[in-house]
Order: sequence, then C-alpha cells, then structure tokens
Amino acid sequence: MANLSTTSASRLLLALAIAASADPKTPVAPSPAFLKYWKSGLAELTSYNITAERYGEMRKAQGVMVFVYEEINADTRIKVESDKTPPAKRIPVLKLNNVLKFTTGVYDYSLMTSVFAGLGGTGVQRPLQPQKISFTSQEWCGNVFHQLVPGPKGLVSQIHSYFEAEGDLATLLPYPKGGLFFYEDEMPILVRELDGPLLQAGTPVKVNLVPGLWERRKRHVPIAFSEGVMTKVGPEKVKVAGSEKEAVKWTLETMGITTTYHVEAAQPHHLLAWENSKGEKAEMIASLRDTYWEHNHNVDAPLRKKLGLTFGVDE
Repeated sequence: MANLSTTSASRLLLALAIAASADPKTPVAPSPAFLKYWKSGLAELTSYNITAERYGEMRKAQGVMVFVYEEINADTRIKVESDKTPPAKRIPVLKLNNVLKFTTGVYDYSLMTSVFAGLGGTGVQRPLQPQKISFTSQEWCGNVFHQLVPGPKGLVSQIHSYFEAEGDLATLLPYPKGGLFFYEDEMPILVRELDGPLLQAGTPVKVNLVPGLWERRKRHVPIAFSEGVMTKVGPEKVKVAGSEKEAVKWTLETMGITTTYHVEAAQPHHLLAWENSKGEKAEMIASLRDTYWEHNHNVDAPLRKKLGLTFGVDE
C-alpha cells in the first residue's frame, strides 16, 4: 500500500480516484419500483437502541439511520444542489447517514458514517456500489475525518485527524484480485435487498471486505482488505418494539467477529436488529418517512419523541 503524507499527494490521489473507471457497456440501473419509493422526496429515518463497545466496556447508545436519494458530482463526489453540474456528470445515489451517539464516563462520542451507494452512471459497476464512504468522529479529545473514494487502480483513503499518530494521511489501497469486493459499512444497505435479491439463502459466499471505518479506528490499524463470509441464512421471527415480525437472517464473519442482521421480510425491508460476537447489539425503535431537513425549529422537537430519541427531548 503506497503511503503519501503530503497535501499535493493527497490531491493527486483524489484526482485519480474520481477518474472514470466503469465499463460503459455494462450499465447499472435501478428498477422503476425502487425509484418510485426512493425518489419520492422523502427520507427514511429509523432509530435504534444500541449497546456499543468502547475502551473495552459496553455503552448504552442510540443511533439513527437516514436513507435518502441524492445525486453527486462524478468529478468531485460532492452533492449536486444546482444546475451547475450537467446531467452527464451526475451520479444518482442512495445515501445512508449512520449516526451513533454514546457517552464514555464524563465525555461523549458523536459518530457518523456516510455511504453513497451508486444507482447508475460513472463508476457504478454493481447495484448500490458505494461511490464514497466517509466517517467522522467527534469527542472531547478531538476530531477525526476519514474518507474512501474508489478509483481505477484502488481505493483512495484520506484521513485528517487531531491525533499525531494519524495527522493528515493519504494512502492508495490496490483492489484485491478479481476486483469484486464489499464494504462492511454498506451492509445495512445490502442486507435490505432494496432492489431485488442479493444472495440465495443457505449458501455462504466468500468476499473481500473493507472493514468498517469505525471498527478500523477502534483497532488503530491501517486500512486493508480482509476476508469475509456472507450468508443469507433464511426466514425467522423477531420480536422488535413489542411486536413479532417475519424477518430474514444474515451473518457476516470477518476479522474474528460474527455479525448477525435481522431484516424485515416485508417491504421496505427495515433492518430490525443486529448483534455481534463482541456483545454489541441494536434494536429498532421506530421508523418514519419525512422531509427532516425542513423540521429544524424548536416546534419540531416532538418528532424526536416519535423516534424514541432521548437527547434534546423535554420531559
């Protein structure tokens, strides 16, 4: 893995990463049913009660997964918000903002992992293939930003950190042999099978995997591909938020950790719960569809109660 620590090298790698790398002869496109649901102008907000590990101890946490349709610029991988970007340069994506908040003793953590899953166009060679993944961590010691951008020769990893051991760092991670790989951070999208089946039940599939950026940070190891086994186990019944639901069970085994996902069998296939062999777990509280970006006044705070979120809600 090449290691480049200067600002100019960082810019060069990012320029390489956003170069066209897809085969235009094999276009990927979402189904009309998918677009009807996700291009409705509404975001999907799903809240979770979570047990998260940090510093070797389990913490009570809450999280929100925000799914929303957007378009990003193929050259910059930045959200399109005007007509400055021509249609040919726009990549439609399903964006997941995965938010996690918890406390560690006297101070708290606020984390967000954003996955920009491509729906078609430049660079998209498989359904919902991420075109960018970014991670931010804010806690009382300092800030960390980590971004992955796929390019023609590998993944460009950029880190900007408060901590001396990380600092400002850009690295190029060559793709594994065969080219096909997945990201652990995209699993909450993949297991939902939002636009048709991904795997047949009962057949384990070996995959090359990019570990979750939060998991990598906790381990303080360089970004690198790992081997994993993904399995769609089959149907089950799961009790969530006081009611029993039909669900599909998935497992992901990688780096000595097994994570189990429980996905609602009925549309829109909510991720109902998950747990891993480290003792971390999560359970869905509530889900709603709304234009949350318009609800940013004090009068809108009751929407947090609908999601069961405790911070910022008056008793």
